[in-house]
Amino acid sequence: SLDGSPDGRLFSHALMADLGPRNPELQSTRTESKSGQSKGRLPCRSSSLSSDFADRDQPQQEADASARGARNACAGRWVMLVLYGALAIVDHINWISFWPITKRGQHFFGVSPMAVFMLSMLYVIVFILVAPTSGQLVDRRGLRFGVLAGAFLNFFGSLIKVVPAPFQMNGTVGYIFTFFGHLVGGVAHSFVLILPPKLAQNWFPRSSRVTAQASCVGFNQLGVTIGIFLSPVISDSDDRIALLLLLQFIGSMLILIVELIFFKGQPAVPPSRSATQLPREVLGRGVCPTIKEVFNVGALQRTIAALFRIPGYGLTVLSFGVGVGGYYAMWVVLSLHDLMSNVEFLSTSALLIYNFVGVLGALTAGLLIDRSIMSHRFVALGAYGGFAASLLLFSLCLLSKNDSAVAMSCALMGIFGSALSPTTIDLLMEVTFPAPQVIATAVAFVVGHLWGLIFIWGNIEMQHLQYYAPGLFLAVTAALAFPCFATADNQECRRRDYELRAAQGGIRGQLGSGVVEILDHNFFVVASENNGQDDENLPSSLSRYSRSIEANGQQA
Repeated sequence: SLDGSPDGRLFSHALMADLGPRNPELQSTRTESKSGQSKGRLPCRSSSLSSDFADRDQPQQEADASARGARNACAGRWVMLVLYGALAIVDHINWISFWPITKRGQHFFGVSPMAVFMLSMLYVIVFILVAPTSGQLVDRRGLRFGVLAGAFLNFFGSLIKVVPAPFQMNGTVGYIFTFFGHLVGGVAHSFVLILPPKLAQNWFPRSSRVTAQASCVGFNQLGVTIGIFLSPVISDSDDRIALLLLLQFIGSMLILIVELIFFKGQPAVPPSRSATQLPREVLGRGVCPTIKEVFNVGALQRTIAALFRIPGYGLTVLSFGVGVGGYYAMWVVLSLHDLMSNVEFLSTSALLIYNFVGVLGALTAGLLIDRSIMSHRFVALGAYGGFAASLLLFSLCLLSKNDSAVAMSCALMGIFGSALSPTTIDLLMEVTFPAPQVIATAVAFVVGHLWGLIFIWGNIEMQHLQYYAPGLFLAVTAALAFPCFATADNQECRRRDYELRAAQGGIRGQLGSGVVEILDHNFFVVASENNGQDDENLPSSLSRYSRSIEANGQQA
């Protein structure tokens, strides 16, 4: 005990003498005490000892902090994925809910079956018209803006559909409000559907990006399945369609509140080096985009034109459109019982298998690519070929009139068809890096929806011929996607190569054989090296950029 007693002072001097040779600062403190400057006082903690222990603990503390940050980031990215998934489920329920109840909607609204069918087709038509502009806004404003825009527009569209509730929700007036509500919902759909690549880029590392997009496909499938199966259950009679619209409004409102509170556009630390090389997001001056932002048609046209100048982008988008269009058309084939009531084999069980087994196909494809077991191109080729073959098998199984064979063919269609979206879209992100991601995605899905409209119209026309004609028609047309994808110049994964080079030596990134220059947030130019000669069609800055690479061999 250092209590000032003789024994205590003797113990303190002995302790200081023992520590003194190892700690000069403590020795000097003892000397000062002897000289009377700090007589009778022994410091409780030496500054040098404290710094020694601090230096010794600092690496461990930094490691612990890094581990905690990694755990928080890992948990955060999956939370953001689930939040997006909830929005996607509600969005697809609102989209698909009138497909399986065409006749009940006809009686409820007093309109033709085609008018009821057009409520769901509005989503497809509006998406084609609006999605590129939505992609432009998300590239400028960020992921959180896209999620909140989709959530708010879904809520607002559902609100419009229940406005006549105090008066009369059926009849022509109810149909008009429902029509405009679906019109707004189609705009929301144009935001929601194109966000997965941005979500994967902002939140997920390279080892799980495709799996994240495959999970988004699973959420979409779940929303479609719930909408198709829940709509007939809730609206089991014509007058209960009003209850269906009210539940959609409540669900959309809850999702908007949750997304507004919890969803974040990006983590504090980017998950990959490539996430920092995309066009910088602009917050803008307000919550709502300005008229100039929404109708910046010139910049949008230049961006899309530049995208199609990237080698391999055009053919890859074409093959994706044909494949995904056929995949969407099969939803109609398997769900429109009112239009195809003469086909007893096209049951709800087949659609259930098509959707849920398809989730496994998408996740398997994502894991194969993320674990570097197979390349994007190899997995996508297998998906395109397998989807076309399974469509042909589906038609043959219908001829055999065997329910088990039909179920097996639906499972194969789901496995290969669901794998098309995550594999091809992520490959497009690799090919176009560092182009604006959401616009590149939107263009691909617009082509897919265009082909989907063609296929759906063809299915409705051909089902009057033979019950197996729609599947055969889709098999023949979907087979065209395989040669388009196989001949496309999409083997170069620029984003992956950039990340690998950056990890090895801090390279700032040469994007393969092409030159990509971001001129502003919505426009970039792609050109191949031209042996130092200027291209009159390119800006002078890009020509100088190409010459600097050619002359100096530097990596941009």
